[in-house]
Amino acid sequence: MQDSGIEPRGLLSETDLELIDALQINPRASWVEVGAATGSDPVTAARRWQRLTGAGEAWTTVALGQRQMHTMSMAFLEIDCAAGAAVEVADRLTTAGHLITVQHLAAGHDLFVIAAAASMPALADYLLTDLPRVPGVTKVRTHVATRVFEASCRWRLRVLSPRAVGALARRSGAPESTRQMDEVDRLLFKALLTDGRASYSELAGAVGMSERTVQRRLSRLVATGDIDFRCDLARSHAGWHSSAVLWLRMPDGLLEETGRALLGWPETRTCAALAGARNMLLTVGLHTVSDLHPLVVRLQERFPHVDIADRQIVLRQSKLYGRILDSSGRCTGVVPVDPWSLPPPS
Repeated sequence: MQDSGIEPRGLLSETDLELIDALQINPRASWVEVGAATGSDPVTAARRWQRLTGAGEAWTTVALGQRQMHTMSMAFLEIDCAAGAAVEVADRLTTAGHLITVQHLAAGHDLFVIAAAASMPALADYLLTDLPRVPGVTKVRTHVATRVFEASCRWRLRVLSPRAVGALARRSGAPESTRQMDEVDRLLFKALLTDGRASYSELAGAVGMSERTVQRRLSRLVATGDIDFRCDLARSHAGWHSSAVLWLRMPDGLLEETGRALLGWPETRTCAALAGARNMLLTVGLHTVSDLHPLVVRLQERFPHVDIADRQIVLRQSKLYGRILDSSGRCTGVVPVDPWSLPPPS
């Protein structure tokens, strides 16, 4: 019988986990490089990846890089819904390109949403006028990010050997220019959101330029920190069955040090400084719900200056960085991340 690549109970095989880990290290690595790192034939590696993506088990995409994140306005939203309306509201919100993540929580509110916009006026206009009018939304609490620490593109399964990690490590040269993204760059970004491994030929067709021009633009966007690539998966199929949102308080002078340290934790998914009394947000992946308490104890021991104001278990992820997910975390569709979609107020 042919190997399906999927273990009983929906867990991915070790071979699949190694393949995904390789692409988390370098999402656009060649199949020759991936095969060498994972000890497999390049054709076999490509075929296994095609099967994983076809089943919605794993995917590659592109994300806003650190330079873009510094210019964007981002907010974390706690949304209350009318009784019985949370699923319908979440479904509505997943269709918006500027709402990049939508989750259901076991908390005093129903939904946790991450919003991003090209400017604060555009974001404010949406939060003050459009979002409250969404049917079923009864209350919105907004937490504006003052600093987003890089984490989401660097989280990985960590199953490959150090030698394989070193061989796959991403290398980029010095930026050729420091100019800001233009409309063509944004078109490239949107084309890569569906498939972060799209070929230069496919991208050239999407933006109407030559492959050489696309390659040059893509190299510049990565080097300047405008974009970054990421690989993700149906996390429960890799043993990460739960996740949580933690709201922290600490002296402002220790935000940078603490945020950078938390990036090294294997559980960290998102870490951001906030403008408010709860001045840091931390989202974490957990193998089981019971792992939350040991993590909180470790957090308190490692950072005695941190006060954990609240902790909330995620019941379901409806949308994860533009990916629409089913109840098991498989990707069923894509709504391209588009922080430029919100027009400035008139």
